[in-house]
Amino acid sequence: MTTNHFSPECPECSSRLKRLPATRRAQAHVYCMDCGHDFGRFEYLVERYRLELETLEAKLGLPPVTIDETAESAPQQHA
Repeated sequence: MTTNHFSPECPECSSRLKRLPATRRAQAHVYCMDCGHDFGRFEYLVERYRLELETLEAKLGLPPVTIDETAESAPQQHA
């Protein structure tokens, strides 16, 4: 059985709950909250999801969004 890294479910127990333990930057791993399955480094997991999203957007014919456009569309917080 192959692991589907893009599925929100844990391949071991099918749980959707994940935890990110407090640790030093670039060394954080994502774990299943229920069984402790290691999904890998947080940064790597985010990059895999980002690439999958870009592929899906390309298939749907959506224009690519840059980081600058994302920041502009985010709600502004006022102090």
